[in-house]
Amino acid sequence: MTDLLDVRSLVVLGLGRSGVPAALLASRRLPGVTVTALDEGRPADGGAAALLAAAGVAVLLGDDARLPAAADLLVKSPGVPNESLVVCEAQVRGVPVWSEVEFAMRFLPNRLVAITGTNGKTTTTELTGAILRDAGVPVAVAGNVGHALSCLPDEVGEGEIIVAELSSFQLEHIERFRPDVGVLLNLTPDHIDRHGSQHAYVQAKLRLFENQVEGDLALFNADDPGSAAEHLPGRGRRGYFTMAASLARMSLSGAVQSAGLDEDRLWVAHDGRCSELCRRGELALKGDHNLANSLAAASAAAAVGVPAAAIAATLRTFPGVPHRLEVVGTVGGVTYVNDSKATNTDATLKALTAYTSGVHLILGGYDKGAAFDELAVATEGRVAEVLLIGATATQLAATFAARAAAAGSRATPATVCGDLESAVARAARTAVPGDVVLLSPACASWDQYRNYEERGEHLRQLVGELEKRS
Repeated sequence: MTDLLDVRSLVVLGLGRSGVPAALLASRRLPGVTVTALDEGRPADGGAAALLAAAGVAVLLGDDARLPAAADLLVKSPGVPNESLVVCEAQVRGVPVWSEVEFAMRFLPNRLVAITGTNGKTTTTELTGAILRDAGVPVAVAGNVGHALSCLPDEVGEGEIIVAELSSFQLEHIERFRPDVGVLLNLTPDHIDRHGSQHAYVQAKLRLFENQVEGDLALFNADDPGSAAEHLPGRGRRGYFTMAASLARMSLSGAVQSAGLDEDRLWVAHDGRCSELCRRGELALKGDHNLANSLAAASAAAAVGVPAAAIAATLRTFPGVPHRLEVVGTVGGVTYVNDSKATNTDATLKALTAYTSGVHLILGGYDKGAAFDELAVATEGRVAEVLLIGATATQLAATFAARAAAAGSRATPATVCGDLESAVARAARTAVPGDVVLLSPACASWDQYRNYEERGEHLRQLVGELEKRS
C-alpha cells in the first residue's frame, strides 16, 4: 500500500477534466513534493499548461512526456489507456499507478455513495444527488459526471455527502478507495476495446466493493443477470433493488437494505422498516430502465438517512438528465430525441422500449468491440429505418444486410449516411408526422466528437436549424 507521506515526486498523466484538477490538488496539498504533469498528446484546453505552470507544476507534452527518473507515484486520468508508454514504464519500474479517484479520496473524509454499472449511471447519480439536495442534505455530485473528484477537497465541507458516478476506467487502478454505499446497476458488454475482454471489464467494475468493511453497504440489481452471476467482493453488507414481484420484501438472504415494486407501488426498506414511496405512474422518469434507476437511487438515499416521503417527492419531479432520451425539438410533427449517452448496444435496446413504431434510428460511432446482431433484430417492427454514421457504419451495414438476408421483408432497412448532419437531413425528408428521429448510437463518440455531450449538442443544433427553416 502506498502512502502519500512517502511520495517526493508525483506524476499526473493526462491533462483532461480530471488530470488538471489532480495536478493542481497535488501542488496545493503536498508541500515539498515535486509535481509533474504529462500528456502524451496535447491537452484539449490550451490554457491548461499555463495554469499548471503558474501553480508550480512542471508540464511535459507530446514527445517530451516521459516518466521522470525520481517518480514515486503515477496518477492516471481515466482516459489514458494502460498501453500508454508512460504507464508501461511505471509498471516496469515498480512505480505505483493510481486512478484519479484513488488520489482525490485521500483528501476527502466525506461519506461517499459511489454508483457504477454499464448503463444508467448518470441518471441514477444525478437522481440520488437530487433526492439528497431536495431533502436538505448537503451533497456534492461528482466523478464521471460534473466535477472530477479532485475538484472537491477545497470546495466541500466534511459534512457533505459525495455522490459519485464511476466508470470502469476510474476503478481499474484503485488501492484503498472505499465507498460507504456502493451501487451496481447492471453489467452488459462494453469497453471490450479498452479492457480486452468482458471478464476484465466486469472485474474492473466490481473493484468498487473490494475495500468495503462491515459497516458499508453494497447494493446490486437483483433483476440483472450480469450482476446476479457475479460474487461481490469486500465485506460490505448486501442490499438489493428489484422490479420482480416474485422477490418478496427483504427476501434475499442477509439483505439489510432493499427497494422494489409491489404491483404498481414502489417501496424501500431500511433497517427492517418498509415504507411505501409512490405509484409507478407517478414517476417523472419513464421506462423499465428508469424504474430500476429510481429504485437504486431510492435505496441509496434511504441508506444515508433520507426519509421515504422526501425520496418520493423527488421521484415524482426529477426531470432526467441531458443526452438521455431528451426531446430536443418537434419539427413538422416529427419529434427529435437526443439519446447520445447511449454508447453501447444495451443502452440503445433500452431506449427502443420507449417507442412502438415510426422510429428513425441513428446508429454508429467509435468501435468499442461490440456485436450488433441482437440490436438489428430488436429494431424490427418498431424502427422504420436505420441511419448509420461514424467509424462503425460499415460494420453496422454488414450486420443489417446479413439480417435482411435471413429475415427478408421483416428486416429493418439501413442506410449509410456517414455523419450526423447527413442522417438528420435524410430523416427530415423521410419521416412523417408522429414519427420519432432517435439519436441512440450504441457506440462511443470519439471517432467524430470529443465526447457524447458534443454529439448531442450537435443534434440540438441541427434540429434548431430545421426549426428555423420550417
